[in-house]
Amino acid sequence: MNLVPERKLTTLLFNPFVYIAGAQALGLGLAAILLAGLLGFLGRTHFDGVLDTHMGAPAPLAVFLAEGLVDWLCLSLVLLVLGKIISKTAFRVIDLVGTQALARWPTLFTSLITLPGGVQRFARELTKLVTNPGAKIEFRTSDALFFFAAVVAMLPLLCWMVALMYNSYRVSCNVKGAKAVGTFILGLLLAEILSKIAVVALFKLT
Repeated sequence: MNLVPERKLTTLLFNPFVYIAGAQALGLGLAAILLAGLLGFLGRTHFDGVLDTHMGAPAPLAVFLAEGLVDWLCLSLVLLVLGKIISKTAFRVIDLVGTQALARWPTLFTSLITLPGGVQRFARELTKLVTNPGAKIEFRTSDALFFFAAVVAMLPLLCWMVALMYNSYRVSCNVKGAKAVGTFILGLLLAEILSKIAVVALFKLT
């Protein structure tokens, strides 16, 4: 049995950075981020943190577009610093920032699965409850089922994105082993905090 095509497919899904990097990855990644933001605007889906996705809150289109860019920049900058510290070889900044942009392309699927009307309606009711505790919410059982199905589907997409982010860091900075894993986890946590602060500041400006 020839396993080469299967291995190539796995590589394309989880580590495409052995084939694409630099400006090409950056262009494709930015296009994916902005398209996910546009779809997020249509479905009121916010990528308001490196790892976060929330639904229901209305906002201008510019906010949805900016959120993905903020998330990408925060993680790229933190991993750039950490990569410079632990990597024993020189690496190109464009490779890291480009592949980190491309690593966010699973958010396209996340924004698509939150587009159905039932998901959006239930998300709006939950938002109403959060912003006005004690308010009476009304929803269809089918809407609730669609919403929770979407949430369950988002979990493997999040795991896929994190795997892509790690492989981007590992390949671009030429790091491996416990140091690579440890610094990536640290970078992810720091970038999550930074992105949340930046997104809150973004909302205050609108």
